[in-house]
Amino acid sequence: MSAVPVAFRGSDDDRPTPDEVARRYRTLIEQLPLVVYVDELDAVSSNIFTSRQIEPLLGYSVEEWASEADLFSRLLHPDDRDRVLASHAHTQETHEPLSLEYRLIARDGRVVWLRDEGVVVLDEHGQPLHLQGYLLDITREREAEIQLRQLALYDPLTGLANRAFFHERLRHAVMLRHDDEHGTGLLYIDLDDFKGINDRWGHDLGDDVLHEIGRRIEQSVRPGDTAARLGGDEFAVVLTEPVTPEDAVGVAERLLEEIGKPLESGSGALYTSASIGIAFGSDDETLLKEADIAMYRAKGHPEIGYAFFEPKLDRVAVERSQRIAELREGIVRGEFRLDYQAVVDLDQYEIIGYEALVRWEHPTAGELPPGEFIPLAEETGLIVGLGEWVLTEACTEATRLCRLHGRPMHMSVNVSARQLHHPDFLRHVHRALDSSALLPSLLTLELTESTLLASDERVAQTLQTIKELGVVLALDDFGTGYASLSYLRQFPIDVVKIDRSFTANVASEDGDLVLLKGIIDLGHALELNLVAEGIETSQQHTIVRKLGCQQAQGFYFGRPSHPAQRDLDAVSPV
Repeated sequence: MSAVPVAFRGSDDDRPTPDEVARRYRTLIEQLPLVVYVDELDAVSSNIFTSRQIEPLLGYSVEEWASEADLFSRLLHPDDRDRVLASHAHTQETHEPLSLEYRLIARDGRVVWLRDEGVVVLDEHGQPLHLQGYLLDITREREAEIQLRQLALYDPLTGLANRAFFHERLRHAVMLRHDDEHGTGLLYIDLDDFKGINDRWGHDLGDDVLHEIGRRIEQSVRPGDTAARLGGDEFAVVLTEPVTPEDAVGVAERLLEEIGKPLESGSGALYTSASIGIAFGSDDETLLKEADIAMYRAKGHPEIGYAFFEPKLDRVAVERSQRIAELREGIVRGEFRLDYQAVVDLDQYEIIGYEALVRWEHPTAGELPPGEFIPLAEETGLIVGLGEWVLTEACTEATRLCRLHGRPMHMSVNVSARQLHHPDFLRHVHRALDSSALLPSLLTLELTESTLLASDERVAQTLQTIKELGVVLALDDFGTGYASLSYLRQFPIDVVKIDRSFTANVASEDGDLVLLKGIIDLGHALELNLVAEGIETSQQHTIVRKLGCQQAQGFYFGRPSHPAQRDLDAVSPV
């Protein structure tokens, strides 16, 4: 501890001893409403002396501070550690005073804000001895600042940004996106018939509803977007990142789904709905007006729930919503069928199996290919029910083929990421196999790279369980993604289906031929079964066979067809 000179008047007999000076100094500093410290000039500012006010403040005794050299650095808040240690190092190097505010973590987990003021004490020769200073608890002041900021910027009922902060964030987003071709996106949300809730159940319940709706809105928006309560039952979301109309629709549909879920109250389940207006622009005031106008237009389309300020986009939204409704009804009415495309063994030149391809026989638009409805089915989750039907139907057809030919016939079924993530998917596979009595080894589930990209640990476990069941796993459209090789290492893949883009030009472009050969050689090295897709000519057929590809499919071996139209006896090149 550094000695502090104290001046006294009187005779030598009256002058206190050094011990008495130290006692008086210690008594003085222990009565101060702050912590006095003396630290070493080392990397962690290890402690020499700390006054006893430290223990009620942080829960650590002065003995612990003296014996644990790195205690100070360990207790620094992670977000402050680098800054504080850098400031201490700067003071030690330059001998400039130390002055900063930071957080320490108390023994009981509390976060304590401190103001730290210190100086480097020098000896009579100007050499640094130690760092001496004080710590002042400013937690209440900081908490008060945070509370004031909360009141100034956030709605007290929902915790969302208030109207003032919303306008600030909207102006900021417009400034950032001023040159963007899409402009800034804004969603204006109004609860439907909220006045009826207040009138019937009272304002207290109404406040509970607004609080819960605010929570759901905050959880539904994308990271970086700003959700706000503008007042009453009106909310808004500023889409801060560049977005397309499709992106905005995705956010709107997610919001409508969450807002529409029942709320539990003392009077039973309470249902709410909302209307959302969507607008894009580069002027904050105009943007708000247009989104408000679009919101009132949305109230005229309650079956959709949202509307664009742009009439053209509005028509697209209406058509999309109608197609989703038709898709849902079509699944119930059984408007779908399966066509089957042959998979051929290139050595034996015979059909060894089929890939099931779903078709929608739309009552007014006619037959629709998968690209017209599969993306919508995946977005809305309808793919789960549709996929289960496809799986069961395809397995049943495979069993029929096995009996017809008197030999095994494999069946391939495409599986989406939405299906894989569904908790009942494994049960769907079991049910399809059991109901059709198909051997698991005759079923192949085809997964795309994008599907595997969206997988997690639970999905990986599901795939492993399916693999242990005996079902074959195939990686479809190989080479069109970004991490095919890593997927072959991470997942229990048995079959690789080489995308048609690698076989389309093998007869005319040497580069494609070299690349295709490399893929096939890789498959052989990994002991994978290879299927060449998109074979349409005899020349393509000859090349992939010579390169060592075991199987192929494409129009050359026959177009996808319904079982009633198919010649099952032999392979007849088109």
